[in-house]
Amino acid sequence: MNWAVIAATLGLLGCGAEHDAPRPATLLFVGDMMLGRRVEAAMREQGDWSRPFRPLGARLRAADLTFGNLECVTAASGRNRTTFEFRADPRVLAGLGFAGFDIVSVANTHTTDWGPDALQEMLRKLTDAGITFVGLDQGGVQSPVVLRAGGLRIGFLAFSHYVGGEEARNDAVRIAHIEGKQVIPAIVAARSQVDYLVVSLHMGKEFAPRADRAQRGIAHAVIEAGADLVVGHHPHVPQEVEKYGGGFIAYSLGNFVFDQLDSSRDGAMLEVTLAGAEPTRIAYVRTRINDGFQPEAVSEERWEGPALQGADRVLN
Repeated sequence: MNWAVIAATLGLLGCGAEHDAPRPATLLFVGDMMLGRRVEAAMREQGDWSRPFRPLGARLRAADLTFGNLECVTAASGRNRTTFEFRADPRVLAGLGFAGFDIVSVANTHTTDWGPDALQEMLRKLTDAGITFVGLDQGGVQSPVVLRAGGLRIGFLAFSHYVGGEEARNDAVRIAHIEGKQVIPAIVAARSQVDYLVVSLHMGKEFAPRADRAQRGIAHAVIEAGADLVVGHHPHVPQEVEKYGGGFIAYSLGNFVFDQLDSSRDGAMLEVTLAGAEPTRIAYVRTRINDGFQPEAVSEERWEGPALQGADRVLN
């Protein structure tokens, strides 16, 4: 028996196993993106549909998966059913592509503003742009959107506290509502299909600097049901990050791209690094929107290793 050959073969196999070991995966999350009104006007004026994302584009693209809340309708069709003008030219989706967005939530306050035709048009445009969406009411238990990162199956679910009022109740396409009979069964059903489960929740009191009791109760129930990460938005300002049970909660990531310069320029990016479906590093990057409607990074907090272990607590 040629032990030298066997040893060499085992060495090669060992190198291959090490090479094939799962690599860390980085997930990046941002909050509200409203690309219409003055934001769209600035893009038109500059002739640049990627303009809002240029200061932070490199970091957004560097993540394995990048997620945001698309709080507008990107469509040319529809009839406005509200007093808000949260509709943008579909060409703004080029900016999301430039920034490397892989998936957006459509479960928020304003995606139904222009009716089902506009919403359906937006969903088609997102698909054409290669951007996945999550947060539709599927008439039963919402199925997770599952994307791959670092060899892991990353699952996404999304729900909103407001889904368009009475007029939207019978729309052909509806968004998912935050209520126990939809949220908890969806998490339970998704758990076996994914390695890491993210739940996006559009809820909370506008401009409140900390989460309220209702937000905490819902987010805690979501983690208890089996979610690994809760990502929140709607308050338009950043709120705290909490370690709870076996997961983490970012109650609100605030405004990422918006034209509310007088009321809130502030947002945050949440960057989660996973190794074997376990978070090994979390970075919380504070952002501020400049006068050109572009978010810029202003500070960063990080928690790694032992700092992510231990008792339930607020991290910042």
